Amino acid sequence: MKILATLLAAAVVLSPFPPAAEGTELRVLTSFLPIYLFTRNVVGDAPGITVEMMLPASLGCPHDYSLSPGDMKKIAAADLFLANGLGMEDFLGAPVGRANPGIRVVETASSVPPLRAGGGHGDVNPHTWVSPRNAILQVRAIEKALSEASPANGPIFHRNADAYVGRLASLAREFDEAARRFRKRNIVIFHNVFDYLARDLRLTVVGRIEETPGQKPSAREMQDLIRTIRERGAAAVFAELQYPEKLARTVAEEAGVPVRMLDPVSTGSTAPTSYEDAMRRNLRTLTEVLGTR
Repeated sequence: MKILATLLAAAVVLSPFPPAAEGTELRVLTSFLPIYLFTRNVVGDAPGITVEMMLPASLGCPHDYSLSPGDMKKIAAADLFLANGLGMEDFLGAPVGRANPGIRVVETASSVPPLRAGGGHGDVNPHTWVSPRNAILQVRAIEKALSEASPANGPIFHRNADAYVGRLASLAREFDEAARRFRKRNIVIFHNVFDYLARDLRLTVVGRIEETPGQKPSAREMQDLIRTIRERGAAAVFAELQYPEKLARTVAEEAGVPVRMLDPVSTGSTAPTSYEDAMRRNLRTLTEVLGTR
């Protein structure tokens, strides 16, 4: 079923997308918070563009999200659907096509060099946005899609995207500079949401509490993970704001390492700078736990 959904999604993406007629409104729907934040920063004050987020900002990653009748109405009313893709939004494809055969779906993560999933999402890890470098690629994909849909606003989108990419590039440099001084590099995360950031920072993920999101580890798996933490000298167990902390704290306490929270920016504020703000908080946490030399 996932293969069929992917093929159907690709068919929607590749369908012709005529630009909006001058003077008409372009209605843009985004799948969840990070894509909404990227899109809002590119759109800025461009006239005639409305941007809506389908999932509430409090809900988190749309791993196994099922479309509601309200969602179907949002899709039916939209001209352009901006998603993360790579399997993050399982509902892409047939359900979206049924709700609005004329909608164009753009998977913004398609330009990101992919990592293997390591559990729960097929072959590819879809959590691309939790990396400032990947965010830049996704913002450029959003700029391109918007400019094709509303050519008259193309210069505005380009200017806004340049400004936002400049901020994200600054953020990426902050991460790079800190990572060069990290003393410890082995970590344990809750699930595979931080794998792309770990790749950027040359950190080694030696274990995950949930190999498949939503599937709790067995007692044997937890003992194996605790042993791995001790043997590999992992610096900490990193939990996520969107998941209960109990499992992570239990593993950390048994292994004798600290537990800290990281934010994948899948929930939170819709303010334009909230992605940068959350990622800088993550950087402070990583620097505190991994130490510097």
